[in-house]
Amino acid sequence: MTTTKPTPKDENTISPVLKFWSDLYTATPKIYLPCTEFDVCFTILSCIIILGIRFVNQYLFYQTILGWPDNYRTSFCAACTTSIIHSIVLCVTLGIILFDQPYIPSAKLSDAPKYWQNATLAMLQMCTGYMCYDMIGMLVDNNWAPHPDDSLYFAHHFVTIFYMSQTRVLGSGVISAMSLMFTGELTNPFQNSNEVVRHAVQIADIGNTWHVLHPYVELAYGATYSIMRSFVAPLQMIHLSYDLLFTKTGRQNVPIYIGILWVIMMWGIVLGSWPWTMEAIEMVKDGLNIKYDQSWDFGPRFEL
Repeated sequence: MTTTKPTPKDENTISPVLKFWSDLYTATPKIYLPCTEFDVCFTILSCIIILGIRFVNQYLFYQTILGWPDNYRTSFCAACTTSIIHSIVLCVTLGIILFDQPYIPSAKLSDAPKYWQNATLAMLQMCTGYMCYDMIGMLVDNNWAPHPDDSLYFAHHFVTIFYMSQTRVLGSGVISAMSLMFTGELTNPFQNSNEVVRHAVQIADIGNTWHVLHPYVELAYGATYSIMRSFVAPLQMIHLSYDLLFTKTGRQNVPIYIGILWVIMMWGIVLGSWPWTMEAIEMVKDGLNIKYDQSWDFGPRFEL
């Protein structure tokens, strides 16, 4: 495994996107957890901003553009739209970050240029803020009580936050975390667009644009999700597992017991998503024949 050190860049060659996030992170005040140097300010601010975007989306769904009924279904679709916005911003930035420096999953954060470190920390904290927002949102939508249908999402969020936070504490392995975030979030816009559309067709009249888009959105989601989870993700897990556990750099930068824990968590997420992967494969096999049509019963939470 190569241990190529990053080459310093001229200020004018730094990506404007990375410079923006680096400057924003630098300008943000720091709030540390008691007795630590673990900053959570950017996480808190990200959570608040994303929550604000959610409120705007709900207003658009309820009052203005769509005029949907004030119920859980509409709130859920507003949350899906918020998730789409977050994932697009995150993936664009993560893609630039990952291509900016040598791809060594277990690399030390301190080996990278300062602008890259700041942009990376901003993305880790923004994603953590989103996970916190989403868990709070799920509780609020269910009158502050956990719902059994949300248990896997809570588990996923806790594992993700734990992984990202550990890479920050160790100061190494951040590339492995961002790599997982990048491939995991790439399908988010397709998945959540499909969630919105399949509920929209039960509200909008037949012949509406939602009905026209539905089969194409469902197929696009099925194709992207099945490819990413059944092919790309396993290859990625194999490479990350090898780097963390079987390379000298990996074992030096990440203690072996933590590396093993990370490998278990990452494989757990991939295997845990297998039911959705199989569903996506079925959607591809069905082509433009809709799986979740206008008459589909999504359960009591989604009653109109």
